[in-house]
Amino acid sequence: MAISDRTRKIIWARSGNRCAICQIELVQEKDPYNVHLNLGEECHIISKQPKGPRYFQITDFDYDGGDNLLLLCCNHHKMIDEQSESFPLEKLIQIKINHENWVKSTLGVSEPTDTTVNAQNHLINLIGFVSSKHDIEMNIQSSKQIYNTEKGLQLAFTEVESIQSQITSMVQAIQKSSPQYRIEVRNNNNRICDIRFKGFTFLAQFYQAYSNVAHDSYLLFGIVDGLFRPNGMAEDTAFHMPHLLDIIRLDFTVNDEGVFGWADQTNKSNFYSSKEITYIWVTKFFKRVLQ
Repeated sequence: MAISDRTRKIIWARSGNRCAICQIELVQEKDPYNVHLNLGEECHIISKQPKGPRYFQITDFDYDGGDNLLLLCCNHHKMIDEQSESFPLEKLIQIKINHENWVKSTLGVSEPTDTTVNAQNHLINLIGFVSSKHDIEMNIQSSKQIYNTEKGLQLAFTEVESIQSQITSMVQAIQKSSPQYRIEVRNNNNRICDIRFKGFTFLAQFYQAYSNVAHDSYLLFGIVDGLFRPNGMAEDTAFHMPHLLDIIRLDFTVNDEGVFGWADQTNKSNFYSSKEITYIWVTKFFKRVLQ
């Protein structure tokens, strides 16, 4: 399956005719032969080729979908593929988010309205498979023995239940103090819940890679410009393509004192308790929506 013309139209509009890394204009003025020079290349965030950079085998995933494509100049396309360890999946997603937000705020460019675009296409699939090729290095051997076992996984589940309870309590407190707001908290298929508010969704999800191993379990928080159903799919609206606005992956781990918690996958020195990370991200969500 190739990239469709409709998808190209959307990603070029969202990118404002600019490389997402260096922001050079990708379609240059006509040369002496009256021909426009196109420097842009549509790059896959998750490779569709088994031997390609950042490849993951994902069932029913559209590798040529708009949320898996990043518009770059030829030099930076080559760089992210040849230096794939320096440009993991999460970093490219953040580059895409930052660039598209910059295009909206700086260039005032919006994507074309196309009533035939299906809003369920790719976004939630991409979020769901944010992953890392690197295991966490543990500093405490005694804790590692617990952490890598089914007992460690049960500790992770306990933390997840705590997060779910904290989110529910925070939303109830907000609704009690501000009854004019209609806020929904819904269960999702990944153990925690979603908050739906003013056309935005806060995704709180927990992924478990193996049934008896804790070190492959991780927490995912995301903020999406769009509404999502309980099954994790985008609402079926032809007039609005949801955008992933912010995301963090937190690996279940243990700090130097042997305390279990959550480490930022992009910066392992950032370690949070369940209460801390829940407060930070739920607060971030409501502040962003109410701006």
